Amino acid sequence: MLNREDKFKVAIGFILRTFINILFVIGIMEGFVYSYHFSYKLIADVPYKPATDQVINVTIEPGSSALDVAKLLDQFGIVESRYMMLGRIYLGKYSSKIQAGSYKLGPYMTPDQICRCICRIESESVSTDGS
Repeated sequence: MLNREDKFKVAIGFILRTFINILFVIGIMEGFVYSYHFSYKLIADVPYKPATDQVINVTIEPGSSALDVAKLLDQFGIVESRYMMLGRIYLGKYSSKIQAGSYKLGPYMTPDQICRCICRIESESVSTDGS
């Protein structure tokens, strides 16, 4: 028969293991939710801030990599995340087509519109300030 102190240790051990398991399950669920939202925003091609009409002049220097461009767009607040933009650039196979120059971009543009603009691929709703 277990004495009172042993019963207490068993109960505390059970509670601690249960708490750790609950935290583990919550962590996994949060990971799935974050992955879903990230994937949706990456694939769905939705603007970062569709209700704004802010236009920002962005200059891409010659020799800039896709990562440099994604960081620049993130710094100006044109895209939600440099990682999402970088993913979009690579998924759309735009990385080798990026052209140096000055562009008028805004957070109201979808990532695909931004990519088409900085690659100078003709699109009716995107304007460039070429060089």
